[in-house]
Amino acid sequence: MKTLVFFGSAREKGHTKAMVDLFLENLEGDKEIIDAYRTEVAPCKDCRYCWHKKGCSIKDYMQDIYIKIEEADNIVLASPMYFHSISGELKSLIDRLQVYWAGHVRKDMPEHFIKKGAILMVGGAPSFENQFLGGELVFKNLLNDLSTELLGEVCLPNTDVDSLETRQDIAEKVIQLAKKMNEANK
Repeated sequence: MKTLVFFGSAREKGHTKAMVDLFLENLEGDKEIIDAYRTEVAPCKDCRYCWHKKGCSIKDYMQDIYIKIEEADNIVLASPMYFHSISGELKSLIDRLQVYWAGHVRKDMPEHFIKKGAILMVGGAPSFENQFLGGELVFKNLLNDLSTELLGEVCLPNTDVDSLETRQDIAEKVIQLAKKMNEANK
């Protein structure tokens, strides 16, 4: 089992990374993290090359990421909320996954889910209604375009005060989601 994590936090040792680390500690198989802040990927230029051919006209590290996606059994998306959505660096990288959405135009999308997915999100503010909605919309639609079945999501609010140490209930949800992914891949 191969798992590819898209990590969108500027802080290498923050709450989002703690969630990812806990998740991966409880996940079986090979794991790799694509760190949006430390990966050289140009933004999408909407040239629509991918509307006609499964690929991208920009030749950079994203070409390697496409291969990693194709080889992965699981896709995990992790980001803090920055102004009610995922981080800009991760969004820029996700925009380069337009090649998968363009499968609708090319008419070569798989007819069913071929991967398993999970979402991990962190918010600094105290919990409020729809706090993670912006991130959910981006992540859920991305997983759908990657033909990935969402197994679950875990959100950690109020990280200006709380952490996984103070919110053992959230830590347990992260562990249970990893175990669910293990079972789904057997």
